[in-house]
Amino acid sequence: MSRVKVCHFSSVHHVWDTRVFYRECSSLAQDFDVTLIAIGNECVEKNGVHIIGIPKPSSFLQRFLFTIWKVFYIAVKQDAAIYHIHDAEMVPFGMILGILGKKVIYDIHENTLGDIQLKPWLSAGQKKWTGWAYRWFLQIGKQFMHYVPVVADPKLLRDFYVSEEECTIIQNFADIDELAPYQVMDRGGLEGNHLFYVGMIRDMYYTIDPFLEAIYLLQQQGKICELHLIGYFGVNAETGFTHLPYWNAIAHQIHFYGFLDQPKAYEISKQCKVGLCIKNQPDNMLVSHERKLFEYMCIGLPSIFCDSAIYCNLNNEFQIGIPVDVQQATAIAQALEVLLGNKALLTTYAANNIKAVREKYNWQMEYARLKSLYQQLLIS
Repeated sequence: MSRVKVCHFSSVHHVWDTRVFYRECSSLAQDFDVTLIAIGNECVEKNGVHIIGIPKPSSFLQRFLFTIWKVFYIAVKQDAAIYHIHDAEMVPFGMILGILGKKVIYDIHENTLGDIQLKPWLSAGQKKWTGWAYRWFLQIGKQFMHYVPVVADPKLLRDFYVSEEECTIIQNFADIDELAPYQVMDRGGLEGNHLFYVGMIRDMYYTIDPFLEAIYLLQQQGKICELHLIGYFGVNAETGFTHLPYWNAIAHQIHFYGFLDQPKAYEISKQCKVGLCIKNQPDNMLVSHERKLFEYMCIGLPSIFCDSAIYCNLNNEFQIGIPVDVQQATAIAQALEVLLGNKALLTTYAANNIKAVREKYNWQMEYARLKSLYQQLLIS
């Protein structure tokens, strides 16, 4: 019996994007015939997903003049029953597909309106008109597409011009079964003071620098910890670390691996006591947690994370780590000192993390909601 064909497409996200490929597409492939069109250099089949890679554009202009049209053209050729888009720039194409009678989902990963106002390459006038255009598309687009926003609280849906009854919230939780091999319950019993970070190192909302400075501050107090740093730098971000005034003093404590795939990265985490979450968005545009936090929770890794309200609320519920101002090296150093100096606390927090994902914060529950949405769209 043939399965219903669905197509995810993006001109921004990589084919191995954690949410798009590893969570949504790989899960959906259990029940549907799934094709993913996204940025990448190969066309392969993995986890039951048909992957069509599109070369990364060399510039912002090339992306808009060429890449988005190529992605859309290939998507149309799939003649899928359901189309699932992941970028704001693909909204007009999603509306076209909706008008043509296709079922379309717009997966809203970020607060795009807030992002527009912080783009350094846009002038004040460009930000104003781009924001206006996107708001217009959001308000009109919900007539032709079903929105799937990632928000920590339904109250935050106001930023997407959609009510709770008009959309389906699919949180960016991690897959507890996928990450189970990397769970360590006795974090306090591990040797040394090893820290772990995987993800974007520097970009619009990311900077590892205050955490590196915190390691330096602890070193000056005679407290040595080592950071296992895995990831990559944003397109316009400064690369490397040698420009930091304290780098020579701590270089031997930083193990930089560059980009690694998820299994290799999390194998390294098994020796670490504390995970770092470095994303720092302004409170007025923060609508969801950093995905990394949920991955750490799945492996029982106590962490240090942003002290914004949505993080503090989660932590008050389960006590999984310590919220701090992630731009202040002194606050980070103090939090590290508390965690690394208390073996029993680390082990307690590790257990709390596992309890939290088993009871509430896991992808399995979110996929059940996504699958139900697909089934509803097919019969509507």
